[in-house]
Parts: sequence; structure tokens; C-alpha cells
Amino acid sequence: MFRWTRYAGAAMALALAAGCGGGDDDDGYVLPPTPKVTGAEGFWAGKASTGYDVALAILDNGDTWGVYARDGVIHGAVHGTTISADGRLRGSGAQFDLAGNTVASRAYEGTYATQKDIQIGFGFDAFSGTYSAAYEQPASLAQLAGTYRGMGVSTGAANMPVTLSISANGAVATEPMQGCTAQGSAAPRPGGKNIFDLRIAFAGDACALGHGAIATGVAYYDSGRLMAVGLLPSQIQGFAFLGGK
Repeated sequence: MFRWTRYAGAAMALALAAGCGGGDDDDGYVLPPTPKVTGAEGFWAGKASTGYDVALAILDNGDTWGVYARDGVIHGAVHGTTISADGRLRGSGAQFDLAGNTVASRAYEGTYATQKDIQIGFGFDAFSGTYSAAYEQPASLAQLAGTYRGMGVSTGAANMPVTLSISANGAVATEPMQGCTAQGSAAPRPGGKNIFDLRIAFAGDACALGHGAIATGVAYYDSGRLMAVGLLPSQIQGFAFLGGK
């Protein structure tokens, strides 16, 4: 069964402002325009018919990442590719049962209204979500910076409390977790929207993904909440984190 989940607090809409500075062409300043969102691109928050909460990000290149959880416990993640046009979407990818250490290939299809709502069916399950306007905010490492406390899980390991810090220059680090630490970086994506490319390296013999393992993925920030998810190059192991400042 393919299960998706909603990310708590992700549906808050944020106002965006754009304007022009005064003066002539030499000293005037024009704020960059709001990044254009087309198709099913964006961050979506909703509920699966099986009761799981879903956090789903569809990027401008179709790359798709998600986390599903229940009662604050992360059960798994998803990664795939989505094609969307004229209110319809389809895609394929993998569902990662992180605690159970299993991976399943999935195909899906559905409908959407750009920047409004989305419905995706998976045969035995369905996800219905709403759009988060925070996705359109220009990416800001200054806003992303802070200390987040929440739950994290890696393939083959149980959920555990994680404290994760991000500096103003995008450096990422966790406090030691039972003999394992993680360090890396977060950087704005070329499209400039409020989602970041993420690279995390794990160190310690107790790390579920192995000492020296490097995972890449995305981080999404909204109103003090953070979702981070990544995979190893093998694309069959990874991690997920949900937390807040």
C-alpha cells in the first residue's frame, strides 16, 4: 500500500511583496519578481485515505520528495518523478519504509489545480492535499538558520529525538545521537524558491546508514517548521526529519 502524509503546519499562506525603489536608473532598485509556479510544482500538505499525514514537494524539474508520519512518528519517505500539465499528473518512484528497511516501486496519477489543491491515487490509497504559498518565498538561508528539535529516522533504525542546527551560511550539523553525528550543507536551488538542496554526511560506527555515508535530498522550511529528506547514492537507503525551532 502506498501511503503519503501531511506535514504539520505547512498550509499557512504567506504574503509576498514586490516593488520598485526610487531614483533614476543608476541608483534605483527593483525587487526580484515572485518565482513563477506552473503545473503541480510546489509544496503540498494533506492526508492519506489510510490516515497518514503527508508532506510532498514537487520541484520545478519534476523531482518529487515526500515524508509520511502519524502522531509525530515518521513512518517513511517517497522519492520519484512527476509529470504534470493541464490539470493532470502522473509519475513513478519509490516508497521507503525506513523503519522496516523495505523499498517498493510505485506508479501514481491524479489531478491538481495550480497553487490550490491536489489529488493523487495509488490504487489502494489516495492523497488529498492543499498548496502552501510559502513555497513561493525567495529562498533565504537567514530565515532557514536556527536550531530545530524533532524526530529523525534512518533506514533500518527507529525514530529518535534529533536536534539539528543550520547556520546562516547553510552549514548543517546534528548533536551526537547514540554514537552517530551528521554534518553537511543546505543551499538554495537554482530556481530560487523556498526549498533547498541538502547534503548530509554521517560519522560514527553506530550510524544506521554507515560511517562515511553521504545522503543528498531537499529541505523545506515553513513558519518555523522543517522537513528534510535524503537518499544515499544507492537510492535504496536514506533518512527523514521533521522538526521545529
